[in-house]
Amino acid sequence: MGQGCLIRILSPPEEAGGHEVYDISFETGGSLKSQPHARGATEQLTVLEGAVRVTSGTASNDLAQGDTARYAADVAHAIEATEPARVFLIVKNA
Repeated sequence: MGQGCLIRILSPPEEAGGHEVYDISFETGGSLKSQPHARGATEQLTVLEGAVRVTSGTASNDLAQGDTARYAADVAHAIEATEPARVFLIVKNA
């Protein structure tokens, strides 16, 4: 569930549920909270602008422009902007 964010899907529709690519812009405090995806699913997020906090399960990391995180997406996970931000997100479902 997204709040204070604009999500652009870059991958073709036939890739839904498999390999998905997103360009997401956040306002300060904006967030994208997700329930667990399929078992073995992972996400890779690169911060293009600004800063975000990524939480996967109980692990949390602060990322700044140019940082990349790879994390489990088969647990509850979230992206929260600590300042206006833009990220590139790849979702890979197993």
